Amino acid sequence: MTIASAYKTIKGSVVAFTLKYVPVFDEKASPPAFPPILGTGFVVREDGVIATNAHVVRAFNKVPRPPDTPPEDWPVTALLFKLTEQGMLQIPLQVLGVGVIKQFTTGPAYYGPKEGPDIAFVHVKARGLPVVTIDPQTVIEEGVEVGTAGFPMGTDALTAPGWLHQLTPTLQRGIVSAVLPFACSTPHAYSVNIMAQGGASGSPVFLTDSGAVIGVLYGGLHDIEVSLKQKDVYRVPTNISYVVPAHYVERSLQEIGSLPGMKLPTDTMSIDEMLANSKPVNLLEKGPEWQIKKVDPKAEAARVSNVVRFESKCD
Repeated sequence: MTIASAYKTIKGSVVAFTLKYVPVFDEKASPPAFPPILGTGFVVREDGVIATNAHVVRAFNKVPRPPDTPPEDWPVTALLFKLTEQGMLQIPLQVLGVGVIKQFTTGPAYYGPKEGPDIAFVHVKARGLPVVTIDPQTVIEEGVEVGTAGFPMGTDALTAPGWLHQLTPTLQRGIVSAVLPFACSTPHAYSVNIMAQGGASGSPVFLTDSGAVIGVLYGGLHDIEVSLKQKDVYRVPTNISYVVPAHYVERSLQEIGSLPGMKLPTDTMSIDEMLANSKPVNLLEKGPEWQIKKVDPKAEAARVSNVVRFESKCD
């Protein structure tokens, strides 16, 4: 299997976590071409369970909310891309809740972070989602070729020339540079020679010869640089990044599988049912359509995206 074939098996499972409410301070201002991206995730269960990083989920609580937003209304959306005969659809999935590791017990030879692996799960209101294949059994060695796909640099990559020009995750390829702390069947992390930038957190890392996911991208190693004139010290990313191994994901999924909060509401629809009950909007012809909430000069106003957003067909 080629990396192109492997990528096709997971591409439809990758989501972008975006702001549900975009703060605006000028009623005449145009909404952004694409809502800001907080991070990446990928579907691990067809009943709406998405894997990502714990630090991505923690960022959800820092997102601005309109003053009249009910507490059960999460201020983020899991945006799924689906290519159809009409073109590319952006399908926002409602977030119902999140799952994080509350207790983590280590063995005598554990060298990872004390708080445990940087993984979390987001539950969305959807059925029949495309699921990746998780591989916690394969012993990963240095030099194994891997790929990752997500949203590095967030919205900046999608709107680089000044307008919306990309509506897909970004695929990258590299090798496993090190197994941490050393080669073993249950390492606490892998390092890969792929640059990780903001927005890529939570991306799946997969074997290029099978498409099986072996971990979750969670951060990168930074170097220190000093500006020549001002002598300002700043951090720059390197091409060394870190991955939470799949055995942590598999074990966590076993724990959350029986939780009562993971039950979907009775009115939950599949993606096909959502599309059948929605009217797509062509953004390139009409521009982004948003519902503007009450504008309070002393509070953050908000605009809410449509149920389904549609881009014109790619020629």
